[in-house]
Amino acid sequence: MKARNNSHVHRHVHKLVEELNDLFARRGAQTSAMTIAIVVIGTIGNLFVLAAYWKLYKRKSKQLKGRYFMSHLALADLIACAVGSFVFLYFDFHRLTFRSDFGCRLSTFTAWSTNAVSVLMLLIISINRYLKICRPHQQQMTVYWKRMSLIIISIFSVVSCSPFLYFSGVRKGRVHTREFADVLDLPPHLENITLPFQQCATAKDNTVQWKVFYNILFVVQFGNMMAMIFLYVPMGKIIYEKYRQNKESRTLARSAAVSDDKGTNTATGTTCSESNDESVVHSTDIIGSTDANSRNAIDPAPVRKRRGRHHKAWNNAKNRFTIMFLVVVIVYAITNLPTFIFLYAYFENNHFRRHFIGDAHFEVFNLILSLPRIHLINNIVNPFIYGYFDLTFRKEVKAICFSIVRKPGQVCCSR
Repeated sequence: MKARNNSHVHRHVHKLVEELNDLFARRGAQTSAMTIAIVVIGTIGNLFVLAAYWKLYKRKSKQLKGRYFMSHLALADLIACAVGSFVFLYFDFHRLTFRSDFGCRLSTFTAWSTNAVSVLMLLIISINRYLKICRPHQQQMTVYWKRMSLIIISIFSVVSCSPFLYFSGVRKGRVHTREFADVLDLPPHLENITLPFQQCATAKDNTVQWKVFYNILFVVQFGNMMAMIFLYVPMGKIIYEKYRQNKESRTLARSAAVSDDKGTNTATGTTCSESNDESVVHSTDIIGSTDANSRNAIDPAPVRKRRGRHHKAWNNAKNRFTIMFLVVVIVYAITNLPTFIFLYAYFENNHFRRHFIGDAHFEVFNLILSLPRIHLINNIVNPFIYGYFDLTFRKEVKAICFSIVRKPGQVCCSR
């Protein structure tokens, strides 16, 4: 009889916990909707990038060689966006009822490691651009070292994030519903009672070992950002100096008024080659025009003028790609810092952690829920950045869209 009563009480408590969990899920519906939008946009955008480069690969286009990392970054962003969004959505609907300890550890580790691959790939891209812009006559990254760098950052991401398998897990406890009276509209039967909960936590126990590990992780993340800043500052100086010289060259060319060399003022439509294995990029691939300098304007030899145009277009293409990846890095810094700041405050500030889900303001509640997942935006904006700077990518996307309209059900079609 006693066992039967205990079973009845247990079922009743379980039902109340599920009801409270559903209230939290409805309370955070805006954040969940934002996460769904992120995964939809990120999946579609990065699939377009992969489809565009797959078409270039099938045609064995030389343009593909100038964009080695872009398809790999799109794949990393696609995986990180899908995994991270799924994990956050599952958390949203199981805030108090996450029962699988193994599932919690695995999902936390997977979300962090996949994001780490995407982040570290930006550092490799920064190093590659630095060598091309600031050290053009020194040894460049070969295909072998590019592949090795991808393998190294993948292994490093897995190893560096593996402690999450130990520190994370399901945290069990009891909570009094009056703590949520301001943030949730509790029905009368849920007011002023104590209920058990099971919550997936990045840090199951806020131990000294965890604090040391997370501080190291924070230093690595911050160091990665600073390294990219130090790499892009000299690149920015060189690009600005070339832009200033080009502007002066255009002024001299206009003052010279050499009518038969007006065609050298733009280099769009010409083919330019990059040094090393990455080496062919068309000037039509990058938005903007490249102007020939004054030496081209007064050079009577057509061959030398063509060489000047090719060299000019090559420099402009490198600069445009560098600016494009600089924008990608800036977006990465803006979107990843809030996540780390939030988590640092959450684990280091007891007052903040205590009132994490008890804020009286609806907007603040959803903002707090949104902060840990802002970094997912970094995984969805890159296709839009490519579309603005890279005309070849834009053309391929248009071709894919036209093929979808002409033949619904087919994502790509041969030209």
